[in-house]
Amino acid sequence: MKAMFESSRTYGLFTAYFDEELYRYAASYYDTHVFGRSTHIVSVVGVTKALEDVEISQSNRPLYQDAKHFLEQDFCKINEDNDAEIVRKFKDYFTARIIVRLDKEMNEDNLKIISFSDDRAKLSKPSWWQDRGICYALDSYVGNLEIVAKANAVGKAQVRISSTFDYWIDYTKLTVNEKVIFDTLTTARHDKPYVYDMDVKAGEEIKIQVEWLPHKGND
Repeated sequence: MKAMFESSRTYGLFTAYFDEELYRYAASYYDTHVFGRSTHIVSVVGVTKALEDVEISQSNRPLYQDAKHFLEQDFCKINEDNDAEIVRKFKDYFTARIIVRLDKEMNEDNLKIISFSDDRAKLSKPSWWQDRGICYALDSYVGNLEIVAKANAVGKAQVRISSTFDYWIDYTKLTVNEKVIFDTLTTARHDKPYVYDMDVKAGEEIKIQVEWLPHKGND
């Protein structure tokens, strides 16, 4: 539920209709209250879903006329400024999430993200992972991403590729430190990620290259 609340879809649609302060209040309430803390974020997610359904019902035409062409060719070429409506409606379906973890005590100096190729990608530190080591997540919808991370401690690093919501992503290639992990269609989603483990040395850089397409199956 927290992931749905924090998604760009929920934030963008809710704040388009209501004051952003309401959204921030819900987030603050969740972080500072132990008992019943999810009440406010559930309300925001529910209102957002209702708004989305209303918008869809009022639409007289598909937002994207040629779905096949969109899935196979155009999705990674869309511009967030010029095609904001397409991005807002479809982002959940083609946003990849790449998580980089290091199984070490929670010390931000143990793992650093040095660079990533998509300047629109969202970089975050998921709170639900931090008790198991330092962890970063990058969300991107451009179809390919290169990430360079640096481990500053000896340990076991992990690369997890998935989605940001309950939608499959068709990953087509994963390369780690120039080693091809797979180059055939591999599907994943947030609760069924593809996981790659590796041992790292202190000072070692980890170069991750990943490519993907929107899922074209029926599930």
